[in-house]
Amino acid sequence: MFQPLKGVKVIDLTYFVAGPGAARILADWGADVIKVEPGFGDPGRGTGATMSCPTKKDCNPFYTIYNMNKRGIALNLKKEEGKAILDKILETADVFVSSYRTGALKRLGLDYDSLSKKFPHLIWAQINGFGDFGPAKDNAGFDTVAFWARSGAMIDLTEKDTSPINPLIGFGDATTSCSLAGGISAALYQKAQTGKGCKVMISLFGQAIWSESAGMVSVQYGDEYPKTRLNPGSPVMDTY
Repeated sequence: MFQPLKGVKVIDLTYFVAGPGAARILADWGADVIKVEPGFGDPGRGTGATMSCPTKKDCNPFYTIYNMNKRGIALNLKKEEGKAILDKILETADVFVSSYRTGALKRLGLDYDSLSKKFPHLIWAQINGFGDFGPAKDNAGFDTVAFWARSGAMIDLTEKDTSPINPLIGFGDATTSCSLAGGISAALYQKAQTGKGCKVMISLFGQAIWSESAGMVSVQYGDEYPKTRLNPGSPVMDTY
């Protein structure tokens, strides 16, 4: 089995899809991933019910997709006892990955500036809705709004003169999780050379912009979106 990250320890403070998905990829590559949840659990444990999936303790496929191959611990990070336990775990960790908003991480003392001072060896990774800069940087961001709607993909991919598409749940999340896993892997390579951690982050909005980059280039030269499927534009590519 391909396990290039065997021996790497990852602390996973994420929920729903995008963050857990990135940590699941690292686990698939051999990392020892420890998922940290509050006492009531990752709210993603109940998401499958909105798609007719079972959400039982022994059968929760939607949750399992993004959280398999991980160990787990429940901690109350609003109490000093919980913070102390997490700090102890972080002492020997290589990666800390979170999908909490930056403001929440600061209140918990888990933002990059705080943790990099205490654990300079630690790779600090975050996935959020809208990035580190701009008026929306502190907003909560979910797949449908941050990836699909805000980027324009929701209308760009539809048939011309029709309503915006109803995107498959978790599609943008899963795409973004792959990029974060790649960024963390690059940071681990750098750490192997320097012994030092660093900051790695990605946003759902940023991932969507990258995914639409070909279209964004083409519109600068007169291309238009959305298009009609009856006119793909080039007879060479008109295979259907």
